[in-house]
Amino acid sequence: MTPQNFFFFVLCAALACLSWALGKRSGALHAHLELSQDLARSQAQVAELRERLSQEHTFQSLLADSQSQTAQLESAQHQHLMQTILPINEGLKLLQTSVSSLERQQAAQIGALDQQLKWTRESEDLLRQSTQELTRTLSHAPLRGTWGEAQLRSLVESAGLIEHVHFDTQVPTAGRSKRPDMIVLLPQDKCIPVDAKVPLDAYLRAQSEDTPLHLDGEDPSDQTLTYEQLMLQHAKSLRRHVSELSRKEYWKELPHAADYVIAFVPSESILSAALHTDPSLMHDALNMNVVLASPTSLWAILRTVAFTWRQQSLSTQAQEIIQLSQELYERLQTLGKHASKVSVALNNASQSWNSFLGSFESRALVSARKLSGIHLSPEPLERVHVEAKTLTTPLSQATENLDFPAEGIS
Repeated sequence: MTPQNFFFFVLCAALACLSWALGKRSGALHAHLELSQDLARSQAQVAELRERLSQEHTFQSLLADSQSQTAQLESAQHQHLMQTILPINEGLKLLQTSVSSLERQQAAQIGALDQQLKWTRESEDLLRQSTQELTRTLSHAPLRGTWGEAQLRSLVESAGLIEHVHFDTQVPTAGRSKRPDMIVLLPQDKCIPVDAKVPLDAYLRAQSEDTPLHLDGEDPSDQTLTYEQLMLQHAKSLRRHVSELSRKEYWKELPHAADYVIAFVPSESILSAALHTDPSLMHDALNMNVVLASPTSLWAILRTVAFTWRQQSLSTQAQEIIQLSQELYERLQTLGKHASKVSVALNNASQSWNSFLGSFESRALVSARKLSGIHLSPEPLERVHVEAKTLTTPLSQATENLDFPAEGIS
């Protein structure tokens, strides 16, 4: 039963009691008083019921508001929670995608690494075979010399030098008895002798321990030498070679040659092995005017030579530009003189024309007007008022501040 129905039910009951009391009007005053009291109690009950009904209505309204606010709060919390969880879900998806991609990349890299290792092993095998073949080939002295000269030529050409322009090979000296393997040419007719012959017997034997190597002219008793002994022998051989080059003194027999000779060692390992065994070898060689050069150091020297030639070319071109500028300056002076003469001639021609025109109008035209009876009407001639312009600044003054060096760029 709702509060409203209950209220109406109580009200009807009260009215019924009131009707019953009125029906008993014929009763005594006591009965009337009781009826009045009952009516008052009924009215009080009705007021109380109304108050309760109002309170209950207010409670239900507050309850409805509370439920609505609770629902809104739960919805907002749910949305906030979803907004918080959504980036996490997206991050997890991206992380899963990244992990999957990394796994695929790792698998591909592992496969590529395996293939690279396979190629590396194959390359090492090929390099080992090539090294052994090269070692066997270099066991012959003539082939060693040819190989060194080929390495030297390749290095020189890679540095940008051109044969017969920047270097020459097998150039005889003044005495015809000494012939360096190469002459590196420098500007101003200078040059640097280069020798490519290096003793390799001991070094090649030390590098071929697994495969016995028999060199030309080798003593069979030397087969028992250890690696350290072979390296010591290699350093001594290179020192003897330096002494021989120093005694040849190429700089005395080649005109304008540098006072040293470059001993080209065609491999970094060959030179480093000798220097490791004999650390003072480089210093002693320099004191004997011999420069031990590996491919790396010689390439740096050759690049410096190429740079010097480029600078020389630029200097020559600059000198040619200066000479052409001087020639152009002189020709412009001559052209200015001719222009001045033409200006004077034009002014004289204009004055002569004006004189001719004045004489024609004042004398010849007067007689010609008498022929008007013959219906001749010659057209009048216009006077020339053109004056030829002259150079405002003589060319000699305009260029007097130009300073060309007499000897060009040195």
